[in-house]
Amino acid sequence: MNLKKDLAIIGGLFLVIVALLVFGRGFTTVGKLGGPTESTSTANSSKKQVEKGQTRIRVKTLDVTAEIAASDKDKKKGLSDRESLPISEGMLFVYDKLAIYTFWMKDVQFPIDIIWIDKDKKIVYIAQNAQPEPDRSDDELKRYRPGAESQYILEINAGLADAHNLQVGNTVDFEL
Repeated sequence: MNLKKDLAIIGGLFLVIVALLVFGRGFTTVGKLGGPTESTSTANSSKKQVEKGQTRIRVKTLDVTAEIAASDKDKKKGLSDRESLPISEGMLFVYDKLAIYTFWMKDVQFPIDIIWIDKDKKIVYIAQNAQPEPDRSDDELKRYRPGAESQYILEINAGLADAHNLQVGNTVDFEL
């Protein structure tokens, strides 16, 4: 009889540990119980300046630190040759002017969401779940092209745009 109680307690503790690992801070940027759950100390520390070459990006419940690709060399390389991207990170491509910028998945090894943002920091187009295309020549790679001009493009892990219900017209908050 005590064995059953001990097993029940051990099972309950195991479930608590699993729940903490799955739903704990840092696993995902999705708030599990109705949105962001920042404490006052976390909110204060989040106001600290992000490392040079990075910026913090917020859209609805999405909150990621993005590496800034501003030089032609950084833009050309993008996320290529990386095996993965941490769930709370992304890459922000910054252009000097509004234009139609076409993206492809050359040498990218994992699926991503690509989000085009205009000069007023509004989302103008989202390409969800862009897939890697290994063993294809440059001419065969799919091109992702928005129907509206943009000045910034954000790349994040595939599924995050949907998980955070991002939509055209949403305001994106970041500073350069």
